[in-house]
Amino acid sequence: MRFVLFKGQGQYGSLRLHADQLAAALVELGHEARRIDLAADGWVDEVNSALADPPDCFFGFSGMGVGLQTPDNPVFDRSGAVFASIYVDHPLHHVQRLTTPVKKKVAFFLDRTHVQFMTAWGQAPAFRQIGFLPCGANELGSPPDTSDEAFAARDIPLLFTGTYRGDPVRAWADWPDSPARTLIEQTAERMAADGRLPALDALKQTLSQLGVELNAETFEQLLPLLQTVQSFAEAYHRDRLLHVLGAAGTPVRVYGLGWQAMADRYPGFDYGGEGSFQETLHLLRQARLVLNTNNGFVAGGHERVFTAMCAGAGVISDQSRYYAEAFKEGREIATFTWSELDKVPGQIEGLLADEAALAAMARAGTKKAMAEHRWTDRAAKLAKAVRQAK
Repeated sequence: MRFVLFKGQGQYGSLRLHADQLAAALVELGHEARRIDLAADGWVDEVNSALADPPDCFFGFSGMGVGLQTPDNPVFDRSGAVFASIYVDHPLHHVQRLTTPVKKKVAFFLDRTHVQFMTAWGQAPAFRQIGFLPCGANELGSPPDTSDEAFAARDIPLLFTGTYRGDPVRAWADWPDSPARTLIEQTAERMAADGRLPALDALKQTLSQLGVELNAETFEQLLPLLQTVQSFAEAYHRDRLLHVLGAAGTPVRVYGLGWQAMADRYPGFDYGGEGSFQETLHLLRQARLVLNTNNGFVAGGHERVFTAMCAGAGVISDQSRYYAEAFKEGREIATFTWSELDKVPGQIEGLLADEAALAAMARAGTKKAMAEHRWTDRAAKLAKAVRQAK
């Protein structure tokens, strides 16, 4: 089949790298894959050229490029192509793109609860197919050396890459008293208290306590407010973990935006600058242990885990129902619970103290990720879905 993949601007260049590696995986599987950079000069001509000779599928991460179609100019519908996407954040962050009408749409999400959210929202019938599909591992050209000797030479004991968003913002705190404020406040507090509670379940619990039924009209009205709750919960748990590590003096090499104040406060944080996703691939080859926070994916997976594993590093992450299925705890991955954050510094210290055991866990994780979590695995599932949607 023939694919056209849209690229655009993104934080740290992550989605651009995803697009490059997915395109390479599609080609490896025997498909054609053309990339169009919507952030580059001349993209309009490239899009028009692709529409003049339509592929089987246009693809954009998180709906990138779907906005080229409007009710007055249904370019994808006229082409007869499928528009497919993997949404790398909660659907609440992509309401406009998800609701852009295209006849042949396929959408994948990084968390099974996101699929459940789409169904509860009533959006599933607008798609030819929706499903669960985490991103694959981004990789350098050659596989890592997983020997004990190579592992011992890695000079970054603990690595964390990602944005520090600062103190979690309770946007509703300044709202006037109202049923909506009460609803959002209680939903947010439920998600803060339980790091494995997805937004939909938290909302249902709050509505049940208030004696309100969740119907299509209520759901639609609450969408803009729920986005605030989701953003709060994502920031809240990461903030708590980082303060626990900082207060414990856990040494962490960190890269990303927003870190300077945190690095100034806690001497254990060694701030290396903003960094980029491409640079991260090299840093992962130097790391013994990589810390992941799953961005609220309670039943899904973050590509950082698979990428770290394919780079030969050990991984410690917050728990996910997906990781519990995909990996052997303690043998291929180490996980922690949000309800016992005070134990995480000691858990990290124990992992780093036993170099042989950590090297063995990293080696086993690499073997599993290389076998099941590369972009070729994801590309095969994407191609199957597009074929079924045509």
